[in-house]
Amino acid sequence: AAPGPDTATPGAPPRSPPAPAAAAPPGPVATAPPVRNPSDGIAEQRAYDAALDQFKRGDYPGAINGFNAFLKAYPRSPLAASAQYWVGNAHYALRDYRSAIASQRQLVASYPDSQKVPDALLNISSSQIELGDTVGAKRTLEDLALRYPASEAAERAKKDLSQTANTDI
Repeated sequence: AAPGPDTATPGAPPRSPPAPAAAAPPGPVATAPPVRNPSDGIAEQRAYDAALDQFKRGDYPGAINGFNAFLKAYPRSPLAASAQYWVGNAHYALRDYRSAIASQRQLVASYPDSQKVPDALLNISSSQIELGDTVGAKRTLEDLALRYPASEAAERAKKDLSQTANTDI
């Protein structure tokens, strides 16, 4: 008789027990959101405040460096748009109008939903005026008034546009 499943052939190696049934693949595993260390928020705020203090003291190069370091360390911070705004203002204070425009445009591009965008556009127009680009400044002010009509910056833009209706800005 042929050996059955329960009998071994003499001289043959013993049979392995049957393999267990394959386990079902695991379903989605719930993961908790990353826990933010409270000291991270404190360090973040301190870094921002230190750069802002430099700006307030008139150390504009220091403020630019401080805010750029902040942006590198905390690119997703709720304060990031404000930091970018202050970089532009520091460049303006240094009379580096091209860098001021570039910094404010970076704010508009990177943080389009920020409440700082209307003010950034107003600052762009001021820099354009300083560079003698009155056509560009007027276009920026018109864009600001159209896109953000309820903002304080738009009110200023409308005022500037109405005062310059018959003259260059």
